Amino acid sequence: MANAMYHDWEKLAVVACYDARELARLSRVSVRQLQRDFKRTLDRTPQDWLNEQRVIAARAMLAAGVPVKRVAIELGFKQSSHFCRQFKAFSLMTPSQYADLNFQCEDVVQG
Repeated sequence: MANAMYHDWEKLAVVACYDARELARLSRVSVRQLQRDFKRTLDRTPQDWLNEQRVIAARAMLAAGVPVKRVAIELGFKQSSHFCRQFKAFSLMTPSQYADLNFQCEDVVQG
């Protein structure tokens, strides 16, 4: 799997709604081939990488002031509690804590 494809994956992740099966379909490979390629190049599963990409997108939305529930819905989480657990697993803080921290940093910069 070429590094150039990595950038395509980031775009495809959004189109695939952060779903590994859909990412494989859009990449025109089997789910198993996608798993092998990710293991070889990134040493992780496609879904683990997709979950991280979704949290990265969530961070940007939270930093822009989007409410936590809206972020969860827009990123395809069926329940905001699932979003909060996944966000915390990657960020070591809840989405609300992240948003508050970002808001406090803006106050320091502006103040």
